[in-house]
Amino acid sequence: MFFTLFAQNEKPDTVYQIREVEIKDLRPRLKDKSLSPVQQITKHEIERMSGFSVAEAINHFSGVTIKDYGGVGGLKTVMVRSLGANHTAVFVDGIQFSDAATGQVDLGKISLNNKEDISMYVGQSNDLSQPARYYAAASVIDIKSLKKEFFNKNYNLNYGLKTGSFGLLQNNILTQGKIGDKLFAGFSANIITANGEYPFLLKYGQNLDSVITRENSDIKSLLIDADVEYRINGKQTILYKSYFYNSERGLPGAVVFYNPFSRQRLWNKDFYNAIKYRLKVNEKISLYTNLKFSRNKLKYLDPEYLNEEGRLDNIYLQHEFYISQVVRYQIIDSLSIALASDFFVNTMDANLYNYAGPVRFNYLTSLAANYRLTRIDFDASILSTIVKEKTLRGETAPDRFKLSPSFAAGYKILEDGKIRIKFFYKDIFRMPSFNDLYYTLVGNNNLRPENAKQYNFGLSAYTGFRYFKFLSFNANLFYNKVTDKIVAIPTKNLFVWSMQNIGVVDVRGFDLQTYIESIKFFEIFKIVSTANYTFQKALDITNPQSPTYKNQIPYIPFESFSLRNSIEILNFAFNYNVLFNGFRFALGENIYQNMIPGWWITDLSVNYEKSFENKLVACLKFEVNNLYDVQYEVIRSFPMPGRSYFVSLLLKY
Repeated sequence: MFFTLFAQNEKPDTVYQIREVEIKDLRPRLKDKSLSPVQQITKHEIERMSGFSVAEAINHFSGVTIKDYGGVGGLKTVMVRSLGANHTAVFVDGIQFSDAATGQVDLGKISLNNKEDISMYVGQSNDLSQPARYYAAASVIDIKSLKKEFFNKNYNLNYGLKTGSFGLLQNNILTQGKIGDKLFAGFSANIITANGEYPFLLKYGQNLDSVITRENSDIKSLLIDADVEYRINGKQTILYKSYFYNSERGLPGAVVFYNPFSRQRLWNKDFYNAIKYRLKVNEKISLYTNLKFSRNKLKYLDPEYLNEEGRLDNIYLQHEFYISQVVRYQIIDSLSIALASDFFVNTMDANLYNYAGPVRFNYLTSLAANYRLTRIDFDASILSTIVKEKTLRGETAPDRFKLSPSFAAGYKILEDGKIRIKFFYKDIFRMPSFNDLYYTLVGNNNLRPENAKQYNFGLSAYTGFRYFKFLSFNANLFYNKVTDKIVAIPTKNLFVWSMQNIGVVDVRGFDLQTYIESIKFFEIFKIVSTANYTFQKALDITNPQSPTYKNQIPYIPFESFSLRNSIEILNFAFNYNVLFNGFRFALGENIYQNMIPGWWITDLSVNYEKSFENKLVACLKFEVNNLYDVQYEVIRSFPMPGRSYFVSLLLKY
């Protein structure tokens, strides 16, 4: 018996009648889809920025205050929404830069070269595959190095050279290799030398000003970063990473009583080894393991210190041992949880008489969850912190235990998520640093952790139409309350101070962020513009009887603004960047004598990029920083550089 199956008889022209369908949709930036406030600078934007370190890049973020002591080698620390540098954690490739002595990170040590992405989260990332340390700070700066991408070749090679004002000479080399199908390696080195000398206006009084040269601000530094990655299979990866930083620099000191001279010196020698292991057990369970050992050595020399020896020569040595385990489990498509447990030990020693020699044991455990519905998103976490200490000499700070909850929610006003409202809350604290607790004649080993409560209500929107490829707008209202704030106060005399938990700070403000990217007109040029504005009042509400009551706390400007414009024409990019910091006060009393005037700084740069047939890409950049030669200070009595010029060449193969 024979059957004719007409359903399988294809019409001759069926295939040819199907038309090609092109689907276009906007890809939101990180800040447009994150529940917690986040800002980001991509690789493309980093290449168009002026400066040497990560500090110059994040200075364009809203809510950020950089304490910059001036020059190429000047110390640079960051405060976010007036919470202090100790509340900000800095991670590079998932590895935290830590300083148990001060609790602060000098961002001047982290070069802009070879960076893929710089993000700043208020609170923490929405990514559950993070160690518990990511949840233990009020704000997180997350920096990622260049990815290992190979296009029809087995290696990448970059060489960069930059020179210009301040006697600057910077050499940078990056090499990445593909060793077989599973093994990959990378190595980078960054060398900086500069005399750091720049003219500034020394004010003696009315009509008695003179221009002199900033001295003792030289720097020599070497940064080496190496890693080996073994991709065992599609489910397992091991990464070994090594970091070394060595520098010597002058500390020019404050210009006090018309005396600009200083002979203080600072040496840093930082090193760490880290191992990261990733395992995807199945479609629902993933494991993340991190190991780290670090050693930081700091030497400070003041050859003119007035003591019996006639000099101050201090050496501080820190060690950290760290292990972390994260387990992530996807319960259902819309719900995921993660449990992270971190243990690390910090030790510190110094060549000071009768120094305490503290050892701190830290136990962090976080439980976090993401819940995603069609229009509503939830994130929640709780962090358990146990800290135990011991000292070789003297009294030991008491043990501490804290629970820190966090919650975030978002609602999509439009179903496609192009307009959404968000809410974020976090209760967090920062432990007193070793200097707070044990520094000679100043430390107080009975200090409690400094507590901060963060609230944020935000609106985000993005779209694209006609000549605008992408438009986004973000607005945030924020409120922070800091209690048990650690401040230094005089005790029996003005020469002996003590750290005390007496501060209470009330922070209220808002920030606005816009991003505009045009289409490529006539296939020739496009325009990209980013603007950020922040208003914040950070008031000292500690003591109603104090003259500083309801005064703005030191070094927090009421207003700040940044603008970054880039016009790309064929192989050229013309960049125009503006930074504004409003007036602020150097001390707690908001009087005219303590006021530091606001300033506007304008930077210009031109990039030219040329590709050659042999896969070589040459990038030439010329930049003028502080175009109008503004004389200004970020920290009182530490003058900043005026107009400066730099030219750089980057070769990529």
